Amino acid sequence: MDFRDTEQQAELRQSIRAFCATHCDSESEAAREQSEQYPADLHRALAAAGLLGLGLPRDYGGGGLDLLAQCIAFEELSRHSGAAANILFINGVCGALVAAGGSPAQREALLGPLCAGELRFAFALTESEAGSDLAGLSLTAQPRGEDYVLSGSKLYTTGAADAHFLLTAARSDAKAGPRQGISLFLVPADSAGLEITALPKLAGNEIASCRVAYRDVQVSSDARLGEANGAWSWLMLGGALERLSVAASCLGLSRAILDAVLAHAAEREQFGQPIGRFQAVQHRIADMSVRIEAMQWLVYAAAQAADLGAAAQRQICSAKLFAAENAQQIAQDGMRLLGGRAYFSDNPMQRRLREALLALYAGGTMEIQRNLIARSLGL
Repeated sequence: MDFRDTEQQAELRQSIRAFCATHCDSESEAAREQSEQYPADLHRALAAAGLLGLGLPRDYGGGGLDLLAQCIAFEELSRHSGAAANILFINGVCGALVAAGGSPAQREALLGPLCAGELRFAFALTESEAGSDLAGLSLTAQPRGEDYVLSGSKLYTTGAADAHFLLTAARSDAKAGPRQGISLFLVPADSAGLEITALPKLAGNEIASCRVAYRDVQVSSDARLGEANGAWSWLMLGGALERLSVAASCLGLSRAILDAVLAHAAEREQFGQPIGRFQAVQHRIADMSVRIEAMQWLVYAAAQAADLGAAAQRQICSAKLFAAENAQQIAQDGMRLLGGRAYFSDNPMQRRLREALLALYAGGTMEIQRNLIARSLGL
């Protein structure tokens, strides 16, 4: 396989680097995190640059790009800004599900404003007893005339506190099989009975992850995405997009760590010479480089396989598993190579370590990735 950038991919990469140079310098990223306020300015800037809808249809203002190009976008954004990548990630997954499963009216009403930065979304999926086991969803959607009444709660819904719509997975038929009785609903965030509570976390508090309580929240049948009880395939699509996005983000984060380590190894002197001349330092950096090269091949190959229409679940899970575990190791190595200075809050390395830890859970745990890989091998 040849993963050298095409002309279009190279232009995309350069445009995102230029965007990040303007909007995502290290000081701005630290200030955003410390503020714990939603980065609306960054959201608007992403929209103005045409980055919010990269994978969405051009008819609605999107870029119409394939998954490999989207992975390059996540890679470059994550190299500079976890917040920017997170905004693209949340709205990109929700937008893709609306584009794939929504009615013409829903696509017309929602996708253009999403790409323009006028509407924000959150994906309300995880529950306290239904994280890895999505078929165990317990939030219910009971028909009431032409409407549905949603009751239950969601957990760790990132972006909910600042979203206009919560794309919510609910059990709409208790008598159907665990995978057959689930529907998706576009729930307005200002709906009566909806209670959203931000949950403090280790990193990324500028985009709050929330507990969401649905206390008899009434929505119209027009808010349902796709057929009643037919959302399982859309949840699988969303899961695949999440895993691939997380894997690509790990690649960008790891490249940022390597960049910082190489600069430090060249500048920092001990015992009369740059520390990059010590074999122990060289070997650790060499291992980081090897991990990143392997990560790139797994991520790009998975995206390319999916773009070609192959059944790419094993490749996507493999990419997510390898990228998440190795990004954590690379971040730990970065902390060690920078020494004590990396431990202090004014150094970006400690933020990168905290961001790397999220990849162990976002898009599914490492154990779930291994389960899915084993299942695809017939075990």
